[in-house]
Amino acid sequence: MVNRRPERNKIHLETSAMSVNETVMKENRERKRVEVSEVIRVRDRQTGQNIGQLVNISEDGLMLLGPEPVPENTILQLSLEFEAGSTSAVDGPLMIGVESLWSNSSSDQSQHWIGCYIIDISDQDLERIRKLTG
Repeated sequence: MVNRRPERNKIHLETSAMSVNETVMKENRERKRVEVSEVIRVRDRQTGQNIGQLVNISEDGLMLLGPEPVPENTILQLSLEFEAGSTSAVDGPLMIGVESLWSNSSSDQSQHWIGCYIIDISDQDLERIRKLTG
């Protein structure tokens, strides 16, 4: 298992309003996150609760879009579940531990953007993320 903790000074978030009242996140990070092209559902492994859907991912972190906010500094054990028929689904769900760094409401307040840093992942699942991010 790879056990990691974020260095807070390496991640800086800046928000700015757009004409359509959307918020854009400008992020400075070591690795660029890659938007996922398939539907990947995210569940809390401890409660079974649907946390949301994966938006983007890197070896260090990810962003989710979910129905509920996640408080900053929350530690979660997540299962990233691929749709049946996906080539990534063959190996089963990705299992990762994350710490939430921020959570912002969507412009219509119906969804929440959630940024997380990966703090615990197996070598096998880290390799799967590397394949996803190309």
